[in-house]
Amino acid sequence: MSLSSKYINFILNLLNEDVCGSAFTFEQISIGFQAEILKTDYLHVANALILLLQNRDLTPIIQQRLIIYYLFIEMYKTEQQSIYTNTFAPIFLSVLQSNNENLAKTQKHFHWIISPVTKYERLFVSLLLNNQRDLINKKTPSQFLQTDLSFHDDKIHKELQQQLKEKIYERKQQLPALVQCHLPAVIDDPEINIYGFDTLLGGPNYRSNSSEQTIEQLLLNNVMKQTIHPEYLRLVPPLHECTIDELVWLPPLLHFDDNNTSLYAWDDLMCTSNTISFEIRQLIDKAYQGAINLQQQQKILDELNNNSELIHHIGLTPAKLPLLVENNPLISINCLLKLISSDQMTEYLQVLVHMNMSLHSMEVVNRLSTSIPLPREFLHLYISTCIKTCDQTKDKYLQSRFVRLVSVFIQSLIRNKAIDIKDLFVEVQNFCITFRSIKEASALFGLLKTFESRNDETNDTTTVLTVNEE
Repeated sequence: MSLSSKYINFILNLLNEDVCGSAFTFEQISIGFQAEILKTDYLHVANALILLLQNRDLTPIIQQRLIIYYLFIEMYKTEQQSIYTNTFAPIFLSVLQSNNENLAKTQKHFHWIISPVTKYERLFVSLLLNNQRDLINKKTPSQFLQTDLSFHDDKIHKELQQQLKEKIYERKQQLPALVQCHLPAVIDDPEINIYGFDTLLGGPNYRSNSSEQTIEQLLLNNVMKQTIHPEYLRLVPPLHECTIDELVWLPPLLHFDDNNTSLYAWDDLMCTSNTISFEIRQLIDKAYQGAINLQQQQKILDELNNNSELIHHIGLTPAKLPLLVENNPLISINCLLKLISSDQMTEYLQVLVHMNMSLHSMEVVNRLSTSIPLPREFLHLYISTCIKTCDQTKDKYLQSRFVRLVSVFIQSLIRNKAIDIKDLFVEVQNFCITFRSIKEASALFGLLKTFESRNDETNDTTTVLTVNEE
């Protein structure tokens, strides 16, 4: 992916030869960079800056290179624990090792070496690596070039260089050899400064305009990621000769018996979807979206009863269960009964607990409790969730409706012996007292008192959730 025009224009303005030295301090440059460049694009933009740094024709003045060094530190200063793990540590090492300022005029340089730098650049990088940015932040690049170099300790410089070299060598040892053997698609012309071509063709202004056009074209064409690297050649492996005890693939159409009939027959149904399964899956998809008619419901229920494995092939997941419960509770009940032995049954029950309370969800839980033994913790948590929903509902009419539903629901569970009311007695009693003005809550309170005084009485009558809507 090439850099966007917005980023390219920002880089060109940031490194403009005429103003980059005195327009902004390093701190202001960092703030502007972070405001314009997204953090996710740091590495992509950094590759572009490396391309400019490695080709001295594109960054001919020291101020441009100081800005690039500074941004390399700023981009990853909050993410790296040590400077040795910085993504651009090899570049800093190359700058520190370069100590011959006249070498650029006599020797060609390859991509992995930053062209020989000035003593100001080495000092600048040393201060960055030693966390002495307070000596840099408030200065412009041109002001830094006026710094007195006498205070710089060469011994500290050499120690830093040696430590950086050792750490980078350890990291490189972990990389395959082929990763380290590549050349960039762009290499600077080592003779342009010797013969003064830029002067002959129009002077510094011409060079500046040409550089901007060159940089723009290189970054638009994504040249920073294009490399020349050796190909990894491997011999073609020889064919393995089958021994007499190995199986050999026999093409079916090439082997016939004495009657010229193929010895093999293709299974035309292989890898084709099961027609019944496909039809039921389509009906289930409709059931997620809304209520389906009685004939379609019966079709699904019959097929589920005829084939116990069909439930695993109709696309039902815990995430889709609330839609099925609200739109077609009868189908959801039968599906859950088929999944009782499934490893995912716990997930389906958790979904029931956390979905919005409604008549359909309570009907599903009630029918399940009368058909199979449900975990006691699940029923207790579901009842607590229902009571909490009633307490938090602000709309009086809706709250009254919820209280009536929950009261009848709990009565049904008690009479069907699905729960032991002693475990929830205090919580349910408080619920009944809070909403004692509602008839169903009063009836539930009376049932609690009856069970409290007569623990031996039982009632096997199955209660159906019916509430008179008012």
